[in-house]
Amino acid sequence: MGTDDIFHKRKAREAESLRRKTAKRAAYDIVLIVCEGAKTEPYYFLGLRKHLLLSNANIVIADKKTGIDPLSVVNFAIKEFNKDPCYDRVYCVFDKDKHTTYPAALDKIRSTPRLKKATFHAITSIPCFEIWLLLHYTFTSRSFSATGDASNCALVEAEIRGHISGYQKGNRNIFELVKDKLDNAITNAKRLDAFHQTSGTDNPSTKVHELVEYLQNLKNKIYEAKQ
Repeated sequence: MGTDDIFHKRKAREAESLRRKTAKRAAYDIVLIVCEGAKTEPYYFLGLRKHLLLSNANIVIADKKTGIDPLSVVNFAIKEFNKDPCYDRVYCVFDKDKHTTYPAALDKIRSTPRLKKATFHAITSIPCFEIWLLLHYTFTSRSFSATGDASNCALVEAEIRGHISGYQKGNRNIFELVKDKLDNAITNAKRLDAFHQTSGTDNPSTKVHELVEYLQNLKNKIYEAKQ
């Protein structure tokens, strides 16, 4: 990457940070969403935020850009909160896949004391966020486990391509592609939760629906307040 590209990207991040700080926050929860992925997850939640007409001053979506793993996501979220401790909720969105720090990340969230008024939440996906995308189209309880050093997530991506031709991580329009099937995803994720009560495994599974429904409820509260 050239020096000019790095400079322009840094200036863009600084401008976005300034917009968040100066924008007027609305009278509902202030939420920080920190994503493990640098593209797919942030793009999805940016699309969802726009779809729900939620303020970007209230719903802040961040990612660490590089060198990420589950524990780094949690540590970065705590760091971001300490910079601006106004948040009511902090959501850490990360995958299990074959990350060695996955258990430590869950432990860190459980052991982190309530910071001021904020609560911290783990939004996990096993093996990866793509299982949430797949659930927009179909229900599956089939385990995704690759051998050796291969990524478990690659198996899920292959399944998605049966529904989204040519799917690749980092599609800026990913939410637009799946938004009409959002209710399907929520239903299928809850069905997976029920399945895992007796399955003895958590592969595949996702908690993304919990964050999505929380944001949907914020929208509903805003609508009701205007009536």
